[in-house]
Amino acid sequence: MAGLQPATVLRRAGELEVLVTAAGDVLVATDHGLVSGGPHCLAILDLFGEPTTLGDALETLGHRTGGGQDWIDLSAAVVRLAEAGVLLPGDEAEGGREARSSFDSPGPHVAMLEDRARTSAFLAALDELVRPDDVVVEIGTGTGVLSLGAARAGARHVYAIEATPLAHHARKVAEANGLGDRISVVQGWSTRVSLPERGTLGVAEILGSEALEERALPVLLDARKRLLAPDARLIPSVVRIYGVPVSIPAERVDMLAFTAANTARWSSWYGLELGPLTEYAARLRHRFTVSPEEMREWPALSDPVLLAELDLRALDTPRLELVASGTATASGGANGTVGFFEAELSPGVSISTDPAGEGRPTSWGVPVWLVPEAVELRRGREFSLAYEYTGAAGRIRLVP
Repeated sequence: MAGLQPATVLRRAGELEVLVTAAGDVLVATDHGLVSGGPHCLAILDLFGEPTTLGDALETLGHRTGGGQDWIDLSAAVVRLAEAGVLLPGDEAEGGREARSSFDSPGPHVAMLEDRARTSAFLAALDELVRPDDVVVEIGTGTGVLSLGAARAGARHVYAIEATPLAHHARKVAEANGLGDRISVVQGWSTRVSLPERGTLGVAEILGSEALEERALPVLLDARKRLLAPDARLIPSVVRIYGVPVSIPAERVDMLAFTAANTARWSSWYGLELGPLTEYAARLRHRFTVSPEEMREWPALSDPVLLAELDLRALDTPRLELVASGTATASGGANGTVGFFEAELSPGVSISTDPAGEGRPTSWGVPVWLVPEAVELRRGREFSLAYEYTGAAGRIRLVP
């Protein structure tokens, strides 16, 4: 980037992939390869999360340096990152560069808009719950469709929070619908932004195929503490998480593991000895996602087991360790567990990802966890399932 001046305003491009080397260097992935950001790279990227002039940034970062050469290296790293497109001029960053993360790209948002059952359920809940004096706070607005729904339902004002550059386009969508004066699009992570007033209704369509995998609990705990009034209502308000032990066909498992048959075949193909890879399979606790249609072909060894019923309006922890008992309805080797959830969006609207349910299919998949060694279940006998959530992802497993 030519013409960098102290008054040049820069901002970090969308979500980035970084690699920290053993030597302490930080490499940032770009469309043209890896660029070195040096040992201060993470601090540089954090500072330019908001539009900042080059002069102010160097003054702030200068306090981190240990001497003249360290300051020169830091300054050179900022220039390299700008030249590589990791740091963009403020006007360009507003629209964002070609994004590398899933939620920066159109795909997930197109899927949500195509998912009429999912999006319509949230809009119906807004129609039911929104009051004329409501201040609505939406976390992860994406295209802004739910914020539009809140405003259309009569909310006094809506704060639509979106971390990715899609926020710029959500703002244009609000204006195109004549709602720009009642919808304020706030670009940034919900855990880092501040609002001029607290919300009376919170909306967070941040449920994943594994219900909480998009950091739903820590994000909502923070929102309740900083962005919402103490008696604020939530959409969704309650989430129930279920688990089922299943017998996954061997050929499906073979697609995911270093089995003896697989390694023998690969060894034959490539003229190499790959047999030692089977030693890794014993430690593998692999999670993958399948469609409801595929999962329905697998023998379920019990009825769904309720693992957790979470009132998101009152829950006070971002971590969960829960165990529940079930009774086997069939005998067989359980070599996997599957999960699904039911979310109460309002008193009259719920949505479920139960693969055996009769509702319209949604774009959520069915999360599956392989069991390292199959557990034999006997019809009529009890077994236990555990649900563990670390704040970033959940896991369902059979308890030996």
